[in-house]
Amino acid sequence: MVVIAAAVVFRDSSDGPAAQTSVSSTRPENPYEQGRTLGVTQTLQAYTDALRDADPEAALAQLDPSADAALRTTTEISAAGVRDLPLTTFEYRLADTRDFERLVPAQVQETLDAAGSIDSWVAPVQLRYAYAGIDPTAVVVDIPMVMARYADGWRIVAEAAPLFGETPAPGQVWQFPDPSAQEVATSPGESLVLTNGTDRAFADDIAGQLPAAVSAVNRFWGTKWPQSVGVIAAATDDEFRSITGAGADDAGAAAAVTVFAGIDRPEGAAPTAVGQRVVFTPQAAQLDSANLAVILRHEVFHVAARAVTAENAAIWITEGVAEYVGRQGTYTDLSQAAPALAEAIATTGPPEDLPSDAGFAPSNPDAAVSYQSAWSVAAFIAEKFGEDKLRNFYVALAGADKPVEPALVVAAQDTASQVVLKIPREELVRQWRDWLTAQIR
Repeated sequence: MVVIAAAVVFRDSSDGPAAQTSVSSTRPENPYEQGRTLGVTQTLQAYTDALRDADPEAALAQLDPSADAALRTTTEISAAGVRDLPLTTFEYRLADTRDFERLVPAQVQETLDAAGSIDSWVAPVQLRYAYAGIDPTAVVVDIPMVMARYADGWRIVAEAAPLFGETPAPGQVWQFPDPSAQEVATSPGESLVLTNGTDRAFADDIAGQLPAAVSAVNRFWGTKWPQSVGVIAAATDDEFRSITGAGADDAGAAAAVTVFAGIDRPEGAAPTAVGQRVVFTPQAAQLDSANLAVILRHEVFHVAARAVTAENAAIWITEGVAEYVGRQGTYTDLSQAAPALAEAIATTGPPEDLPSDAGFAPSNPDAAVSYQSAWSVAAFIAEKFGEDKLRNFYVALAGADKPVEPALVVAAQDTASQVVLKIPREELVRQWRDWLTAQIR
């Protein structure tokens, strides 16, 4: 079975197209702005309270009459689910800063005018939430909302991003039916497995294997990470795509991905990943225990290494080392660990060079060869130079964004190889190719 895993970073609204023409401002508010801020804050607080109190009628009362069926359904489902999850923080609120404002789209404004609205605003709303055990700080998700004012107060009309042709905010577990949470001790950390639906068997399997996965990662990577993992077993493809932002190809090809909201870099303290989750596809529920263990170790490695991994690091090093950690102890030879690569070597010889990022695209028919090639580089380095060198090589190479120019990509790899392995990149590639050839004889 060939499975693919990946890493995704959520973009908040400040990274979207509108941000290119907007500037944050902390200017003093005039009386109009103060009144608008107060009114919208009251509505968002009432909406938050209703969801926390499992009061769908009160939550729906905060929506504009023109709010579409999808928002109404999400609100009703959220009112049934928020209270069932171990959330230590949960609130919708206005952002502390203001950007230059955008006008409500004309078609939406016409509808509001016809309904008697006396004001409207694309408000800089944020969702702030944290799960017990896995979120030491609140995850902040920017969700700009169209708000409309009437004589009796402000109402929520819609999430603004889709109205401007932008990517909507990532979905949340409580926005899908029947959410549940299972706490798992991954000493000294605490982990959480979240899922939806009535069939909890797959979530139970994940929870049962999670402590061993954390221990396996610790043996390679060390314990200087929180040792807490948030896992989501998506019940449907729509849920997986909503939570991860994955495209149709990614959802079909991947068994799991890691997602995160950003990296917190407090002064004088180690950086930490915020909102990091391992998300499994519904199809992953068909995995046998051995394959689930491999994927879980792979993804937990991403969690452990995230804070020291550059967002734009070369895929072959991030995925190759994760695959190495995931597959340790599960094979006796290369053809068993990397059948697609072994077949390619038998047919055309070993790869000419290290895998390119393009080779890992889900649309690439040879993606399995790229992933297995990446694993083989890591396995070769560990065998030839030792796991400590492999770990140091990862930090040296994956700890910096991949350059844009191809020549600089090669130079960066050469520097890491020279510093950590004491051989130039060219010699690393030669020895790796020779090792591959020897593996299939």
